Amino acid sequence: MKVFIYGAGRVGRALGRAIQDHPGGELKLCGAWNRTFARAFETSRLLDVEVSAGDAVPDGLMRADVVILSVKDDVVEKTAGALARHLSHRQVLLHTSGSLPAQILDPKGIKAHMGCVHPLQALAHDDGDPRVLQGSFFAVEGDQEALACAERVALVAGGQPVSIASASKVYYHAAAVMAANYQTVLMDAACALMQEAGVDTATAVKMLVPLVSGTLSNLEALAHAEQPPGQGRAVVARALTGPVRRGDVGTVRKHMRAIDKLAKRKPEACADLPALYRALAQRATELAQQAELPPERAQALQKALGRASS
Repeated sequence: MKVFIYGAGRVGRALGRAIQDHPGGELKLCGAWNRTFARAFETSRLLDVEVSAGDAVPDGLMRADVVILSVKDDVVEKTAGALARHLSHRQVLLHTSGSLPAQILDPKGIKAHMGCVHPLQALAHDDGDPRVLQGSFFAVEGDQEALACAERVALVAGGQPVSIASASKVYYHAAAVMAANYQTVLMDAACALMQEAGVDTATAVKMLVPLVSGTLSNLEALAHAEQPPGQGRAVVARALTGPVRRGDVGTVRKHMRAIDKLAKRKPEACADLPALYRALAQRATELAQQAELPPERAQALQKALGRASS
């Protein structure tokens, strides 16, 4: 089955190299496309296939069995529409957007089968290293033919395909953003607080990463442990630690008082920290109740969080 990658950025390059490196050879990369000639040249050196550039539709795309459309979310529909008349009913068009359903392509009258394959992984580098995809989950969806191809791409990349409901896919993507992208934002906020303790940002990151890694390890262990049915949020709650989990109202009050003062002293950098801390602590309190935090402690925390400290 011949695969063409239209838009060989970080995701496209990683998928392309994964397809080329797979020992089974069930998928064959037959070409790729980049918007600029400079990017096309870079991609050709990484993938060792002919990589087109510019406005002309590549011949390899029309000969492919599967076309992977890996472009920015806001141009997926427009790009698919531009390719529509060049694709036949025998072909499969898969986009790699995590937030858009396969049906986003419908209004353009595309004859090809339509689907999506989205690697749930943070791809921070342009080198297309396929190892980062190993063991990752892939959200797949689309019509029957496209879904089968999406699952095959995921498996060839060393991933685990999971079927996602198209109508509610935006929640899947928002979950990924909160868990991954906003972890970096939380680290930035934590580093701002560390600076007030006299710790520079580089050192703060070195100090905090093992702490975050420990929490992730706890969550991973819970995810792979056999859980009684009907546990819901209690599964995540078991990994919660810290003053809210202990019901330590005094410590939480001290945190809020200090952060409020910091926001007033440095509004340009820290104005949003009080609201961020309170929102997270509020959610943590609800979660702690799932881990059997005594009701009176939870009520005391909720009361403390519900009013500004002075």
